[in-house]
Amino acid sequence: MIMKRIHNRIFLSGITSLMVIIAIFVLLSGCIRKSMQKEMERIVAEVLDYSTRTMEPELKLQRVKFDKILHEGEKQQIDQYRALTQVMADSIMNFQMKLVQMKEDTVYQLSDSEIDYYNRSQKVMRDIITGCWTILDNHQDEFTDLQKDMYPKMALWQKELMDIVSKNLPNSFRNEFGQGGMQILGMEQLGPNNMSPVFFLLYEPKTNFPLETLKEALLRTNLSNTGK
Repeated sequence: MIMKRIHNRIFLSGITSLMVIIAIFVLLSGCIRKSMQKEMERIVAEVLDYSTRTMEPELKLQRVKFDKILHEGEKQQIDQYRALTQVMADSIMNFQMKLVQMKEDTVYQLSDSEIDYYNRSQKVMRDIITGCWTILDNHQDEFTDLQKDMYPKMALWQKELMDIVSKNLPNSFRNEFGQGGMQILGMEQLGPNNMSPVFFLLYEPKTNFPLETLKEALLRTNLSNTGK
C-alpha cells in the first residue's frame, strides 16, 4: 500500500522518486522477508544502474549549467551547506546500519545524546533548506525555465523507476504497485515542491553528492541483509 500511494503522487519528480525509493528500502530493510531477498537484490541493482546510466548524466549537465549563473558568495554558501549535509548524512547512515544489524525483535532505547543530535540536526537542516530556497529565489526565472525543460525527463524517470520496482515484485505485491493514476497537463508550470530543488542545488557534479551517499546507503543496507 505504501508503494501504491507513492506511485500515484502526481507531484513526485524523477529525482524525488529515486530518493523516496532509496529511503523506503533503507527504512524497511529490517522488515523484508527472506523470501523476497532476491527480488530486493534485483531492484537495488537495477535502480542503481538506472540512476548511473540515465539520471546522473542529465543531472550533472543541468547542475553545471545552473552553476554558471550563481554568484561566488552563493557558491561558497552552497559548499558550506554540502559539508553540513554530508556530516549529517554519514551519521544517519551509520545509525541505520547499526539498526539493520540488530535482531528483528530488538527494543532499542535512544540515548540522550542521540536524541539531542537528532533535534539539533533538524534545526540545521531547516536552516539549510531555507538558505537554499533563498538562493533559488534569487534566480527564480532561470530556475523556472530549467524546471520546464526538465519536467518531461523527470516524469519519464519517475515512471521507469517505478516500473523497475513493480516488475521485480512478487505477483502478490504488484496490484498494490499497479500502473495508472491521474495525468494532469501543465504540471511543468507549477512551482517545485520543497525538497527536489534543494537536492538539485546541493548536488555536486564532481562527487555526485548527495546522490552517491543515498546510493551507498541502499547498497550497504542490501549487502547487510544478504550477509555479504
